[in-house]
Amino acid sequence: MKKLAVLIMCLLAFSYVFSFSPTGSLKVGYSYDLENQSGSSYTELYLSGNSLSGDFTTKDLKLDSGYIALDTDLVDLKAYYNRVFGSTGDWLGIYSFNDSRNGLEIELFGFRGVTTGDVSYLQYRGNLSNFYFSAMLGKRSTVNDMYFDFNWEPGLRYFGEFGVSYENEEKIGSNNFFYMFGISTVDWKHGVKLTGVGSETHLDYCDYVNDNDLEGEILANLWTTFGNFKLFFDYKFTSKTPKYGVEYSSGDVWFKVWKEGTKFDSDILNWDDFGMEVGRNFSFIGFNGKISYKFGKPAHDSTSAMGEVFYAELWKNFGSVNFFAKWQYLNTLYTKAYTAYYELKFTDEKSEFKLSLGDGDFSSQINFVKKISLEYSTWW
Repeated sequence: MKKLAVLIMCLLAFSYVFSFSPTGSLKVGYSYDLENQSGSSYTELYLSGNSLSGDFTTKDLKLDSGYIALDTDLVDLKAYYNRVFGSTGDWLGIYSFNDSRNGLEIELFGFRGVTTGDVSYLQYRGNLSNFYFSAMLGKRSTVNDMYFDFNWEPGLRYFGEFGVSYENEEKIGSNNFFYMFGISTVDWKHGVKLTGVGSETHLDYCDYVNDNDLEGEILANLWTTFGNFKLFFDYKFTSKTPKYGVEYSSGDVWFKVWKEGTKFDSDILNWDDFGMEVGRNFSFIGFNGKISYKFGKPAHDSTSAMGEVFYAELWKNFGSVNFFAKWQYLNTLYTKAYTAYYELKFTDEKSEFKLSLGDGDFSSQINFVKKISLEYSTWW
């Protein structure tokens, strides 16, 4: 409660100093876990004025997160508490944050300074005759990072990034460098990209590097589009591993198929990772919906096992009332799981009321969550 009171006092003080006449929105909600017989409330408040904005959230009447932003003609200053912020936005996502943190962000004359936890960096964004670029000097714990990235579109799109990552007192060598260069059409329908990451770059916090297992690797990406078909081919030169596939989308129907590696065996369990998905949008007695089927290894974000996923959505508007529902059934070698989510929204010009059953995050919640939630939103 003390943190919440301090934040409210700061907003009031700023509103007095800067003649703060805010527009904004307010959201209050309550969720009750039917299985554990426990409830939790939350609040979200957003306010925006001419040069000052801010918002905060509470959970069970305690401050959960918030930020205050002061934007002037000279400088923009933001202070965050328990919020996701601070990503650099470069091609490789050297500092790409998806966890909540505390910190400060300041922008002045094209420079952007961020400090949060064990991370601090200074970034500059600019352009010269439509040659857009950014440069960064950063430090995360004991690791130092530098990069330069660019985007230029004189007919085709030329883009890239190169940099270095090394630990304190470490002698910089070729294994500390990383790079990415590519050429594509402006609409991204055709292109080629080459990415190389040294084995001693220490980019264990970079999602793109980790998700593609690129430490000490060189990766080539080639893609092209013909009508409704998109074909892609990826190749890792060090491990000599290809990945290839095709995607199709036309009207209400889509499918995609992909495979990694060259190993085909009579026992499909011995294959390298692969996947296929087919889906369709549809209308039925006034309802709109979507159905899809996925089979592969891994079958789902929550597992590394082979299996299948059945998924469906259904929605319809009844004037100011909107109904939405979705279902998922996961069937793997080791797991069988079913989950569902149901939602009713009542909306008018300045407010909205939502009633829901279940948890809508199917990536992590593969079993049905017996939870009922009520939420009211208003804006002005």
